Amino acid sequence: MRRARLILNPVPWTRRAWNRLPDITNLLEEAGVRVDLAFTKLATAITQSVVQAAQEGYDLVIAGGGDGTVSEVAAGLVGTGVPLGILPFGTYNNIAHNLSLPLDLAEAALAIVKGNTMDVDVGVANGVYFFEAVGVGLDARLFPIGEEIKEGHYEKMIEGALAFLRHRKAVMSLRLDGEEMELRSPLVVVANGTYYGAGFTIAPQASVVDGLLEVVIFDCAKWEMARHFTFSPQSRERQEPCISRLQAEEITISSESPLPAHADGKPIAVPVTCRVIPKSLRVFVP
Repeated sequence: MRRARLILNPVPWTRRAWNRLPDITNLLEEAGVRVDLAFTKLATAITQSVVQAAQEGYDLVIAGGGDGTVSEVAAGLVGTGVPLGILPFGTYNNIAHNLSLPLDLAEAALAIVKGNTMDVDVGVANGVYFFEAVGVGLDARLFPIGEEIKEGHYEKMIEGALAFLRHRKAVMSLRLDGEEMELRSPLVVVANGTYYGAGFTIAPQASVVDGLLEVVIFDCAKWEMARHFTFSPQSRERQEPCISRLQAEEITISSESPLPAHADGKPIAVPVTCRVIPKSLRVFVP
């Protein structure tokens, strides 16, 4: 029997998948994976549970939840060699999409029990691991509002619209693998995968195994940005002339103006330095 620590965020499980939990655990156990459950929704508690699982010799750790839960669990496994299984039931499941994982929980569990793994790249920004993207500028300003809207606070939509309309382009300095450039932009995104945020296709050519990060630079009017994000849900690629994409192993973004920034939704400070750690996380894949 392989031993697995299954870490669940109880809030979304209760809302979306509680009635599936016995079937999923039985499927895993019948396939030779003994499951120990850990329910927690606090980031520090999730990290502690993952570290404890690695120290206690668990063969694998499974994250059950959305991108936030998966990201927290994955951060504790970087560089350990302990493989990560994902049971996706979040709102957008960007990390699962980036790994081509099935969204059906039973099929996701089967991918774990079959035992096929892949070592994937991880980004780190100012010491914070990220598995989707880092944003500097507009999306970092809108991200907390978007999280409240996702939780049902639809009155925040007006606040989000006003923040979008009031945001201005900022002068930024970028250094990509030692080469410097200056630009005026409302938003620069450094992506490790194709999808991020509210299910947006941000970097269609991104790969989680190429040892590179995608740098997406917006030089767009507001109506162009609105059009882009309206028509770029998951699995749809949209090309806008005002968007350019570059690749690098290490990127530093700075600005004389105060700018918000985030790494997978976690606030970070500008200047921000992003780099890739090649093939540092082992995950179960189909």
